[in-house]
Amino acid sequence: MVDSKKRKQWLWFFGLIAAFIVLLLGLYVRMISVRSSAFETVSEERISPVRVQETLSTEVWRTTSFLARVEGGQTIDIIADVGGWVVEKKVVLGQEVNKGDALIVLEDPRRVLRLKESQARLKSARADLSELKRKYDQSLTLVEKGIIARDTLDSLSNQVASESANVDSLEASYGLMKWDVDNLTVPSPISGKIVEVLPDVGQEVTAGQLLVKMVSTKRKRVVAGVEPRWARIIGPDMKVNLSTTLNGRLEETEGRIIGVSPNIDSVSGTYRVEAELINNEYNWLPGEIVNMKIPTELLTEVLIVPRTAVLSDSENLFIFIYQDGKAVKIPVSVEWINDREGTISTDLIPDGSSIIVEGHVGLAGGQLVRVTK
Repeated sequence: MVDSKKRKQWLWFFGLIAAFIVLLLGLYVRMISVRSSAFETVSEERISPVRVQETLSTEVWRTTSFLARVEGGQTIDIIADVGGWVVEKKVVLGQEVNKGDALIVLEDPRRVLRLKESQARLKSARADLSELKRKYDQSLTLVEKGIIARDTLDSLSNQVASESANVDSLEASYGLMKWDVDNLTVPSPISGKIVEVLPDVGQEVTAGQLLVKMVSTKRKRVVAGVEPRWARIIGPDMKVNLSTTLNGRLEETEGRIIGVSPNIDSVSGTYRVEAELINNEYNWLPGEIVNMKIPTELLTEVLIVPRTAVLSDSENLFIFIYQDGKAVKIPVSVEWINDREGTISTDLIPDGSSIIVEGHVGLAGGQLVRVTK
């Protein structure tokens, strides 16, 4: 009885020890798991996230920019062909007109009366000529029948010729007078905008007097002053980029070089370059300042990199590339093509790598990185 009781006590004792040992093992496994998870978390935190740009060989023009001024197209001074009194001004300052639109209406009653008189004389002369031709044709038949003499026919022939010349003279005179009357209404010779209308209603103007100043809207141009080194490489018909900003919105269009002045400006030390606006969709006005971007050199077999991807130390420029899960530091020589981008030679970048464009701040060569989108 006593042995059975002691056996149960020993069994309870060994059971408690076994449970304690199991508990210790569980706590140990839990501690190892937590330490492993923490280590993995710390390791992941040490791997920097980056964004990359794939390497794609291309060719691109390096450009140079200049400030340019918009100028109007052809300026026209409209002169009165005939004199008269202004009865109506059809246009005002800044108005846009098409070719053939009326600008100013003149009147001169004397010219109108002379035109009517010339028209009446011409009508009478034509009637006389028609009557002489009728008589000549009638006399021609009578001569053939021997009723009248040949001299009578010849006399009628001379009268027809004389009256025909008189009709031609009166037609010319009538045409000139009609031209005068027609030109009492002054038309626009081009499509453009009105710069100035000089005479007032009721004012008398004479032939040759300046009436209207206007500028063509068909061929606006931009003008810039460039240094001699750039003037040498700019040629006619070269395409240029033109841009400006209005209320925070970019306005951009294309232009074509008209020519470069052969003479240098003694004050600024620059050469005058003129470019024609190919499409003035933004209706830039004369006097506006725009940016003229001119291509100067074609770069081939290069990679385009954003300016933000290029870093520098005390001496050199460099970039980071992504290769085999690491950031690799590569010294580079950059040809800047504008204020946002530059180019580097494709030979500098190993095959299968990509350029780190974000997340490179604070990186070190050989540091582990991971690519994010």
